[in-house]
Amino acid sequence: MVAANPAHGSSASKICHFFEYATENQSCHAQIWMPAETHIPHHSPWFPLLQAGRIKKQPIFQPNLILLSDAADWHAASRIYGSKNLIPKLHLIGGNNLRYLGHQALNNPAIRVAMGNGIANLFEKLDIFKEPLHILPIGLDQEDLPTANQKTHNFEILILSDSNPSLGLAIQQNLERFGLSSACELSTWPTMKRQEAIAMAAVVVILAPAPGQASLGLRRLTAMGYQTPIVCEEMHPDDKICKDGFNCLITSSNPASLAAAAASLVDPTNIQLQRKLIDGGLATLVRHRRTRERLEFNQLLYSYKRHWQTACACNSEQATKQL
Repeated sequence: MVAANPAHGSSASKICHFFEYATENQSCHAQIWMPAETHIPHHSPWFPLLQAGRIKKQPIFQPNLILLSDAADWHAASRIYGSKNLIPKLHLIGGNNLRYLGHQALNNPAIRVAMGNGIANLFEKLDIFKEPLHILPIGLDQEDLPTANQKTHNFEILILSDSNPSLGLAIQQNLERFGLSSACELSTWPTMKRQEAIAMAAVVVILAPAPGQASLGLRRLTAMGYQTPIVCEEMHPDDKICKDGFNCLITSSNPASLAAAAASLVDPTNIQLQRKLIDGGLATLVRHRRTRERLEFNQLLYSYKRHWQTACACNSEQATKQL
C-alpha cells in the first residue's frame, strides 16, 4: 500500500481496516510505504500499524498489487515504479478531497473501489472512470468504539458541522432560543475527540457533506453505536444509512428546522420517539457490521487478476475509440 500523504480521519481508519484484512491471509506479504519524513500522531489510525512494523520507508520491489487512494499516492507510485508500469492497482476511493483525484488516477487503469454507497452514487453521476466501479459496504462494530462515560443530566446537543460551519453556528443560535446549550464542531476534530463528544451528547446533529463530497456514514453509525439520537440534514446523494422516523430525524438545510428537530428529541414528553430512534439505530448497526465489509474486500483481493484484466481492457477500448 502506498500512503504518500496519510490523513488521520474516518477515511484513513477505513483504509487501515482494509489493509488489516489483507494481512489476515497468512500467504500474503503486505506492507505500507510512507515517506521517511511522515509524522504519525498517537491518535492516528495509522499509529498501531506503525507500532506493528507494517509501515516502511522502503517500498516493495515489483509488488503483485498496489493499493492507493488519493492523488499523492498515485504520484508517489509513479515516481517509485515508473509512470508506465503495468503493476495492478486497486484504487480505494474515499477521503475528503474527492474533487481532485489527479491526472495519474484518471488516466491509468485501476480496479476502482468506492468506500460506501454515498461515494459510489457520487462517482456514478460524475461518470469519470472507464472501469466498472466496485462498492464496498462500510461497517462499524460497537466493539470498535471506545468505552463511553455515563451520560450526565446536563449534557449538550452536539452539532457536527465541519462541512458547513456557518450553518452549524446558525443552528446553535436557534438552539439558544429554545434555552438549549450546544457544542459545535467547526473544524474537523480528531476521531477520538469526536467519538467522546457523540457518546456524551443528548442529541447529535449531523450536517451533509460539502457539495461534490460524499459521506462514509461513520459519524452516523458511531452515534447509533453510542445510542445517541440523531438529527440529520438531507443527504444528496442518499447512501440509505438513515431513514426518517426509524433511526433518525431527517430535515432540510434550514437552521430553524434542524434546531427544532434537535429540541424535540430532548423534550421529556418525547421519550417514546427517542427510544424508537435509538432502537432503529441499533438495528441498523447490526446490518452494518464489519463482517460483510471484510468479506467483500477479501473477495476483491482474491480475484484481483480478473478485475485488473477488465480494467486494462476498458482502457484499451477507450484508447481505440479515440483513434
